[in-house]
Amino acid sequence: MTKFELRAGRGVSIAAGMLAGLFLLTGIAFAQSAFPKTPGVWLSGEAGYKPTGVRVEELTRSLRRITGFGDLNFAKDGSLAPGAAQSGGSETARRIVSCSLGSGSVFIIEDHSGSPSVNFGQLNEGLRYEDVRAGLRLTVWRVRLDFDDFREMEASREVRDSFDAGFTTLHELLHGLGYKDASSVDELGECEETLNRARAELRLPLRDQYFGDELRMARQFVSVRLRFRSDKARVSAGPARARTQYLFFMVQSDYEQQTAPAGVTALGCGKMR
Repeated sequence: MTKFELRAGRGVSIAAGMLAGLFLLTGIAFAQSAFPKTPGVWLSGEAGYKPTGVRVEELTRSLRRITGFGDLNFAKDGSLAPGAAQSGGSETARRIVSCSLGSGSVFIIEDHSGSPSVNFGQLNEGLRYEDVRAGLRLTVWRVRLDFDDFREMEASREVRDSFDAGFTTLHELLHGLGYKDASSVDELGECEETLNRARAELRLPLRDQYFGDELRMARQFVSVRLRFRSDKARVSAGPARARTQYLFFMVQSDYEQQTAPAGVTALGCGKMR
């Protein structure tokens, strides 16, 4: 059974030698905002980025399905509460949520639907926040989700269940815990290797590549193809064989490819560069 751990911090730290007055000024600025001061996973309360209505329902429903936390919900103050009830779901996914809630960090989920710079999901570089007067130290991560992208992609139902708002959120939480993406085309990366364990526990197709294949369609847009595989032996009594399935989505041709090799595209599910 896999034990998740908090790895080396990946946040952008304010240098220890900076004047305490800078920390104090930062603390005042945050105190005047809706910024949560308690570690955990939160919905953003910031105007323009606050997930509401159907998007909160979509994320909640997905996380319940993946984790098996039947009572999982976002409270009125925006905090994520997994609840005690468990039914099915993935043990790996439950550990990701529990470790994130117990990490001592603040994760803020923001709605960036329709953003040209966020493809499905993205984690910012993080911030080490300290309020000297209050004796408060926090690492703050912003999880940016584009809910529209999940509606616009083309994929089978089971692939959609393997790649939705819930799985993307878990991917970004893993980044905040110190897990990395692939750095070359023949790698899957620590985040997706971990999420594939969750997918296997749910009998869902496994993600088979981190970098998508570019299929240029027009001057302004590129179609990206992402490969998944299903082990038919997991879902039938027939002969063991793998079935390849694909997910397709469009990006602008000037989309920054991050660390992807030539001819392939990163999904933007990693840290923002």
